[in-house]
Amino acid sequence: MFLEEWVHNRIRQEVKENAECQQYITEKDLKSITRKVIEDFQLFKLRKTLNHAYQESVFYQELFRKHGINPSDVKSLADLPKVPFTKPANLAEVPYKLLSVSLTKVDRVFTRVTSGTSGQPKKAFFTGNDLEVITDGMAAIMNTAFSSSGMAAQGCVIQIFLANGTPMSQVNLVARGVEKMGGLPVAGDITVDTGEQIEAIQEARPVMLMGSAFRIYRITQEARQSHNLAKIGVKIIFITSEYLSPSMRRSLKDFWKAEVYHHYGMTEAGLAAAIECQAHDGFHFNEADFLFEVVDPATGEVLKESEEGELVFTTLSREGMPLIRYRTGDISTLIRDPCKCGASTLGRIGAITKRVGLIATIGRRKQIYPALFDDVLYSFPRVIDYRVFLANEGKKDCLTCKVELTEKEAGLEEKLTEAILNITPIRESFEANLLTQPRVEFVVPGEIKRSGRVKQRIIDKR
Repeated sequence: MFLEEWVHNRIRQEVKENAECQQYITEKDLKSITRKVIEDFQLFKLRKTLNHAYQESVFYQELFRKHGINPSDVKSLADLPKVPFTKPANLAEVPYKLLSVSLTKVDRVFTRVTSGTSGQPKKAFFTGNDLEVITDGMAAIMNTAFSSSGMAAQGCVIQIFLANGTPMSQVNLVARGVEKMGGLPVAGDITVDTGEQIEAIQEARPVMLMGSAFRIYRITQEARQSHNLAKIGVKIIFITSEYLSPSMRRSLKDFWKAEVYHHYGMTEAGLAAAIECQAHDGFHFNEADFLFEVVDPATGEVLKESEEGELVFTTLSREGMPLIRYRTGDISTLIRDPCKCGASTLGRIGAITKRVGLIATIGRRKQIYPALFDDVLYSFPRVIDYRVFLANEGKKDCLTCKVELTEKEAGLEEKLTEAILNITPIRESFEANLLTQPRVEFVVPGEIKRSGRVKQRIIDKR
């Protein structure tokens, strides 16, 4: 698997060039890189990161001193839980304290507005060196999709439907990664209507089509009506964000006659973190640059392998704003078993169906979240997008699902209502007389189209 070999080569290069790293890994270890070699490398990078953050970041100096922690206390990977968490709110409230370099060395600032209560956007700072690491990692992750499909990226057109505008936008960073692996990047405009995006795809004739799940799915659904994009030769659909339901994956694969790969990443991690292989059994993650844990969302206790909890990552190569034990809010598992693709030394992240901030409760604290609706609604071919609204009717919860269709179909409202009612927490709440009959309302085309990042899919008005 391409990403695994790329990580191995990163380790070999570091050992060759860094005498300090040779104290952890010997030349003999490099002949056959094992799981232990990767973990020894991560320990070297972790201790280097902790020292850098402690010496240069006001935030980490204050955090470590407050909790009586010193970087020297971390003598093994098992000692990492001694270090307190970094929270998303810290990037909104004290971003400049998190800096570990002077502002003059910062080449890119990502500002991300969230649905949090503070109203302040999160800021993430990256130096030029950080951006090179990011684009190298993105190239490796995209190349993994190509190699898993039995293809070479050299000379292939890759069309990117992501946020653009600034000199170091998402599109530009991904484009640099594409160029590093020998591909030809083409930026798609996410601000125009879907018809224009379809025309741009017809003109570019990409081999790989890249974008968020909702955007690529909308393009696909609208193209079904009057365009046969499947004939232009797209071989790989690369989904960059959001949960990808099995029904949505099948629909994309069937329409484009292409392999669908799902990527895991977030702005704070530098966009590129993990990718599926041809086995589609979890996300292989870049263990040269990241250390992942899974913790209990309520207690913060580190969980065992295969136990579901909140993903926490530590950056291992970040210069401008290293993040130590950063809580992502994503609920998943860690997998260490060898993958069917043959990769045996890299860990994997399990499917991510829930996010802490996107879970709502109905009835007797029954959890509902977007993935539950994705699995059901996108199994109906005419559905493009939806929103769920929660309200109160007397002492009962009320759920209304607004749905956008490619075209109306007789009896579809009843079918969708029945499907939603069969979602387990909804059915149980309804049967317990704590939820009214779910309602489905159809909206005019384009009413809930999303132009930027993912918006709240479940809107709680209670």
